[in-house]
Amino acid sequence: MGFLARLLELLARPGAPPPPPSRPLDFAHVLDLVRRACGGVAAWAVGLREGDLQVGSLGPGDDRRNRGAALVQLASADGRTHTAPDTEGGGTFVAVGDFPYGAGVLLGEGHAAQQAAVDDLRRLVAGMRLAERDVLDAPAQLVARQLAVALSGAGAQTLEAVARAAAELAEQLSQRGAAIVLPQTGGGAQVIAISPGADKRLAGLVLQPVAPAARAIEQGLPVVTQAGEDVFGSGSPQRRRQERGGAAYPLVDGRAAVGALVLIGAPLAGDAPGLERIGRLVAELGPRFAAARAVYEAEQRAIRDPLTGLSNRREFEQVLGRYRGGGRGGGPAPPATLVYVDLDRFKRLNDSLGHAAGDSALRHVARLLEAAVRDGDLVARIGGEEFAVWLPRTPLAEGLEVAERIRHSVANTTWQWSGSPYPLTTSCGVAAYPEPIGDLSNLRTSADAALYRAKQAGRNRVEMAVAGR
Repeated sequence: MGFLARLLELLARPGAPPPPPSRPLDFAHVLDLVRRACGGVAAWAVGLREGDLQVGSLGPGDDRRNRGAALVQLASADGRTHTAPDTEGGGTFVAVGDFPYGAGVLLGEGHAAQQAAVDDLRRLVAGMRLAERDVLDAPAQLVARQLAVALSGAGAQTLEAVARAAAELAEQLSQRGAAIVLPQTGGGAQVIAISPGADKRLAGLVLQPVAPAARAIEQGLPVVTQAGEDVFGSGSPQRRRQERGGAAYPLVDGRAAVGALVLIGAPLAGDAPGLERIGRLVAELGPRFAAARAVYEAEQRAIRDPLTGLSNRREFEQVLGRYRGGGRGGGPAPPATLVYVDLDRFKRLNDSLGHAAGDSALRHVARLLEAAVRDGDLVARIGGEEFAVWLPRTPLAEGLEVAERIRHSVANTTWQWSGSPYPLTTSCGVAAYPEPIGDLSNLRTSADAALYRAKQAGRNRVEMAVAGR
């Protein structure tokens, strides 16, 4: 057995006494040994209290540095083995994890010992956990165990599950209502989870950048409200005076604040029994939210159209496939309507105003489509200027109303480019199950045929699919 395998085996051996508290330099050396043994170009380790590590020969401007680190973060969150091709160098990224720890390596081109790399990385991750097991003091261990228990159910590493468990545990520790707030792209923040004792109207609340809870994230510092100020800002639901105040604690991963834990009500006194544990919980949550968000964003990239933010064709087809499974007890599926929407004369717009204008027009139409449907409906971009609107449990008559609402909204809502208004119109093809289309698998071709007839009939109109056509 080689030196590296022997070292990692000793670190991971369940019956062995834990090694003394380790410094980053120790793990950097072991990580580099793993990289060399695997024939790797670079290697990463995350989750150590002293900070994340990277070793290897990738330069600061090499995009593979960020790709490798992101894959290791993903593995640390979901505990799976991940591999991805290195499109730039011809090698392979390999990563394993056991929350909050993760390790990965970029194998060089032609390196075949991928399983050996996985085995070495798993031993390294086990060693990281053992080496830091006794570094934590008793209160930190207790809070970490409580959070681990709260997150032990199915799907517990999703962003929503971590937030919900954190809010509930914070309420138990502080005896106050609690909420988790995450930043939004473009500024401000949103409440994504509340504890059972918090005002239910706070769930999903969008906060302005000046709200104290949003400021805690922006500044990376705790914010305590003063003189009746609402911790969620002026746009929050009206509540009793004693329930409006609160304290917002930033959740930090490295140097970046990734969210905030908000305790509602009077701030905890300096000698309050739960104050120390709240501090431990805040420290524990930062890396967990960063990892859970990495998983969430990776999942979103797989199902979202990057230009419009709508679902993509892959997600659309998966949703239709699940609906095609039938109704309860194996019976027929409930009624449903599919609307295909196509932006008229889009090529002319692109050619005359440029692709940036075309992208703006597509985003404009996407927002109008979202506004025209209900919660539970699906709007997807399935082609260049083509959209699909899936209306489950919706018969034909209601589906036609939605299609006409979409057509009217696009035609009568001003879209501007470079300060000048330009008209936009859409054509819609509508197909419904079970009447007039008796087979769910034929909905897409029927809606497409109806869309073609709308185009041929002059555009800016809605056409209904007919059985057999």
